[in-house]
Amino acid sequence: MDVSRRKATAAGKALRDCSPESQEYQNALAVMLQWREQHIVPTQESFRRLLKISKEFPGSVATYRLKRQPSILSKLKRHGNAFELGAIDDIGGCRLIVDDIRQLEDACQRMHDLFPNAKQPKNYIERPEASGYRSYHDVVQIQAGEGKNPLLYRVEIQIRTKLQHYWATTVEATGEIYSLDLKTPKPEESLSETEKRMRDFLRIASAAFAIEEGTSIPAGFEGVDRDTIAETIRSTPGFMTLLDDLEASSDTVFPVPWSEKVHAEGAGLYLLEFSRAEQILNMSVFSAGALDIAIRAYQNAENASKTNESTLFDNVVLVYAQNPDQLKLAYPNYSSNVQEFVMRVKDFIQ
Repeated sequence: MDVSRRKATAAGKALRDCSPESQEYQNALAVMLQWREQHIVPTQESFRRLLKISKEFPGSVATYRLKRQPSILSKLKRHGNAFELGAIDDIGGCRLIVDDIRQLEDACQRMHDLFPNAKQPKNYIERPEASGYRSYHDVVQIQAGEGKNPLLYRVEIQIRTKLQHYWATTVEATGEIYSLDLKTPKPEESLSETEKRMRDFLRIASAAFAIEEGTSIPAGFEGVDRDTIAETIRSTPGFMTLLDDLEASSDTVFPVPWSEKVHAEGAGLYLLEFSRAEQILNMSVFSAGALDIAIRAYQNAENASKTNESTLFDNVVLVYAQNPDQLKLAYPNYSSNVQEFVMRVKDFIQ
């Protein structure tokens, strides 16, 4: 029997409040995993529709994923946020990465045509987050389940430009290089000097990219012109060193173990399984019309990582790309995106 949204929310509270050694916690964990499992079909349907949009934009890439168990638990237990398991919008998620702002606006309109029951969007391009994060998010509702009253499941769809994606990927990469969590909002007083400097650098880089795209600038930079931002990046102690560190690390900490299979021609679906510890990539290639087969392969890979603790791969993503070279955008490694980020910042400050 399907888990109800109310039961999922009760389980989420138990996961926050109970000891991991308790039976109540273990029971709640089983409910959480079932709730996650119930998002598979709605997320697959969302991905199918998103592929129709992706095919209209030759340079775009679409990805499909389910939030992993540790990420769900982390979100439930995040300090200062009372997330309810039944209300988490991004257990299932799809992403579309397009060339520029004009394509993004067109893709958003197409998304609303294909998902008429989407919830209120979160437009972080018009209103960037305090961190500098910029992207377009919407939560679509897909009906699925057993019985007379199937549930409406929420699936998050993100649409980004490539420039926004380079920035977001670099936030994760910088966190890995310096062993810091730069994605989670934190009180200013709790940050070390190093973390403050990193966050300040990423915010100002976001402002630079917003100017490049002609969109709203993050809070704190209103009225600041291009030359002032460029000079701030050049002159602030530590910023240019951080840029050099990112450039050097993109080839050492994050090498690209690229497969021969990437040279397959034409549009297709790519299952990428990556071991960050071992820097090993396993790639399976499917024709663009073999979506059902590719999704089953994704599920098998996910199940293997859950049931076999010795499995190499800790990151699994299913990608649709019209050209294999575009795979680097969605590749669960940071090298190429960090290189692009560094190049774009250096171009901006010249």
